Amino acid sequence: MKKLAVIGPPEFTLGFQLAGIREIITFTKLDKEETTKQIHALLTKADIGIVIADEETMNSLDEQTKADTTVSLSPVFIIVSRHSQQEELRKMIKQSIGVDLMKEA
Repeated sequence: MKKLAVIGPPEFTLGFQLAGIREIITFTKLDKEETTKQIHALLTKADIGIVIADEETMNSLDEQTKADTTVSLSPVFIIVSRHSQQEELRKMIKQSIGVDLMKEA
């Protein structure tokens, strides 16, 4: 069974910890090099199926690492944003499972 992982600052990860998710990577200071290292570690873990990250964390990554997370099928990266639009969510779902669930008949 694949696990869910969360990466981000404490104010982002706390709710997930309280919900019982155990694979939590929290950092108090956004360090591009350390964040990239942690993302690459998650990309290589066979037991992780989904990674939830906040937008600020993902924006701090270099372009190659962002691209790696975008095309990754296992784990699938889900970016949570206060400004997330429906179209972005639709795009992520379609990319993750290959079906447009929000397509109108």
